Amino acid sequence: MADDFHRTIDVILSANDYAMKAAAGAWMALAGAATGSSDSLNGIAAETAAEPGIGLVELADRLGGVGGWGDGAAALAMSVSRQLQNAGEASSMAAERAQSLLLEYQNEVEARAGKEEDATSGGNGAVTLQADKALAMHGSRIEELRREAESERDTLVAVFGEVIGGNAPPAPEVGAAAGGGVPGGGAGPVGAGGGSAATAGGSTDAPTHLAANGAAIGTDAYPYSSVVGVDGGDFAGWVRSPNTGFLVDPATGREFDPVSGRWIDPLTGRPFGEVTDYATRLAGLGGGPGALAGAGGVGLVAVGGGPAPQGSGFAGLYGGVLPPSLAHTGPAQPQLARQAAGNLAHKAEVANRFAAREAAQGGRPYLPPPGAGSQAAATARGAAAASRTRPRLFGESPDTWRARAADASARHRLAGPAPAAGGAQGAARTGKGGDRRERRDSGTGSRSAADGSGKEPDRAWCSARRAGRGVLGE
Repeated sequence: MADDFHRTIDVILSANDYAMKAAAGAWMALAGAATGSSDSLNGIAAETAAEPGIGLVELADRLGGVGGWGDGAAALAMSVSRQLQNAGEASSMAAERAQSLLLEYQNEVEARAGKEEDATSGGNGAVTLQADKALAMHGSRIEELRREAESERDTLVAVFGEVIGGNAPPAPEVGAAAGGGVPGGGAGPVGAGGGSAATAGGSTDAPTHLAANGAAIGTDAYPYSSVVGVDGGDFAGWVRSPNTGFLVDPATGREFDPVSGRWIDPLTGRPFGEVTDYATRLAGLGGGPGALAGAGGVGLVAVGGGPAPQGSGFAGLYGGVLPPSLAHTGPAQPQLARQAAGNLAHKAEVANRFAAREAAQGGRPYLPPPGAGSQAAATARGAAAASRTRPRLFGESPDTWRARAADASARHRLAGPAPAAGGAQGAARTGKGGDRRERRDSGTGSRSAADGSGKEPDRAWCSARRAGRGVLGE
């Protein structure tokens, strides 16, 4: 089953969505050039037909035929561009979801391995039962992830099946006046040679810029890249999600909606807070609230599991505004905080993987922030591990919590000596007390008048009778 899942993910990630988008842009440019040429030829044909002279009418007809062919070529190029654009966008969306499924699959497999150790450790029945239930839960989720990956693959295959190109318009009749060639003088296939069309990749030694979140990004123009460039201001280095359209900070995992101008709640996935004034120009964060830069880079801080005041760490990530899902102080707040920390770490890791994959395909050069998402991931893993830690009382032997009435009665001399079967420890303690009294009565180890100190021995102060119960029963 694991091999099937990984093969499905490999199929999804094998598509070069960045190259598809670049090719779609090239076809769009071709459509624009064909439309412009057609308009020019049609205008020249109209002017030629209006001039008096022998053969000008025939020339105008031929020019009009070439112009009409340009209109048909532009329509074909536009159709191919739309097909490639749809395929590229669908591939990007599937690739991001595949990275998310892969990361969750790895976490589930790791968690299941830990529960397998508990199930085979030979503990008591309660621990084994809990481990078996957890194994069943993780196994069910792994199967769901496999089905989701297959669904993403099938959807992507269906979109790719719609890329069918189109029929080129028939070449116009130009006669002998055109010199026996086709319009354009043998320009060759579309996209071949010349290098004038938009290319998918950039130079490996392209200049880079250190963004506010610590990511190193290319400064050249990459119109099809999901990584925000230098023109994004303080959002430079963030990654635009192809599925939601939100900007994701690969250092912390927080999200921002550039359309509504609001932050995104890490639990509900809905916008919250006041509309910011930099929603359209993608600038104004001033280094990013909550992104604490230092020698170790940018990371998420103060979001571990704990009491309610820990929510202030989340508020620091969102300009001082606490997400609505974490604004309460109920008993579930620590659990929600751990879940939010896990979601942020997950989104940060997915954004980094997606940006790095796109850069390898020829997109904007990208180096993740130092320790990107590591603090958030470590916090989430630590909180999750703490919540999964088995309490000590479940691992103790049942004899530890078994009451021994015989021990207490023997220790307080209420029922004579302790039975041999159930009060071994009490009998031992009683024996030790008896030894001390015997040493005291016999004078062993005590001072006597013969030692020269002039003091009475200890037994002189001990009563020979056993004390009875007090008047008030104490």
